[in-house]
Amino acid sequence: MNLPNTVRFLSEKNVLSLLTPADAIAAVEDTFLHIGLGDVTLGDIALLHVDAACRNNFHSMPAVLHHKGVGGVKWIPTYSNPLPGYPFSHGNLVILSDAATGWPLAVVGASNITTMRTAGGHGVVQAKYLCKKNPKVLSVLGCGAQAKAGIRGFLTQFPTLQTIRLFSRSRQPMEQLQQELNGQVDVVLCDTPSAALEGSELVLMASGARQPLVTAEDLRPGMTIVGMEGFRDLDPHITKAADKWYLGHRKADSRILESPVLNPNKQLDAADIYADLTEVLTGKIAGRESDEEIIVSTHMGLGAHDVSCAELVYRRAVERGVGQTLLLD
Repeated sequence: MNLPNTVRFLSEKNVLSLLTPADAIAAVEDTFLHIGLGDVTLGDIALLHVDAACRNNFHSMPAVLHHKGVGGVKWIPTYSNPLPGYPFSHGNLVILSDAATGWPLAVVGASNITTMRTAGGHGVVQAKYLCKKNPKVLSVLGCGAQAKAGIRGFLTQFPTLQTIRLFSRSRQPMEQLQQELNGQVDVVLCDTPSAALEGSELVLMASGARQPLVTAEDLRPGMTIVGMEGFRDLDPHITKAADKWYLGHRKADSRILESPVLNPNKQLDAADIYADLTEVLTGKIAGRESDEEIIVSTHMGLGAHDVSCAELVYRRAVERGVGQTLLLD
């Protein structure tokens, strides 16, 4: 542990040296389970706009992980209208504290945690419990950081995958990813979303698109579709055409229903939600029950996932003497 009057600063580089894709998957799975068991307190997300048009904001995502003895908050800027030269989001942080004493333990760079725990973390856990056994074909719509993290995560958990069918609006990133994965899995570059879905059992939506790329007409028996952005790139009608629609966490993901961006024209209905991942992992409600079911799973993320990853990074940093120790007094 830190000395009583210090806090440890862990950079993005430190995080990459201490956290693996498999770690992020395990942390997400553990968090979903312990939320279901009542071992996690989730705070409300606070959204703070900084401009009159409400396009740029900070939001905080707090959680207490009682089973790990820590509390924390993720602090993240989301700028849809950034100044020239600045990215959509950067400088993400997790502030980690000891739950017994209240003392701050660490300030952890969270941009890499965010990437790893999202498509490559909770996206993979969603698929792990909801897709058919031994999938061979994965469709990925998108070719950015989330899509790449998702692919890395899926390859660690599904050794039966033989083919990735990839669609992106830009050809060059797809070709680069195809080269990176050469020898690991067969990557097929597709010109349209529908072509990417051919023969697919498992679909990862990580496109960043602002219009539906997959519609109810694209659904086939046995498919599992995992959405990272709510219904920005998915047709909301698929929740009615599918056999089951799962959320990551009912309360946290209720913002999907409440948002005019994520739920245009109020097409989504809470009555169509079958269960969430916390209920599935604790055995309260079933996951996939047959190979023919069509399943859709969407999750917008929880600060508890980031806090869990940050706790693991902090613990390893202390063991290995990594990071900078800062004096607070």
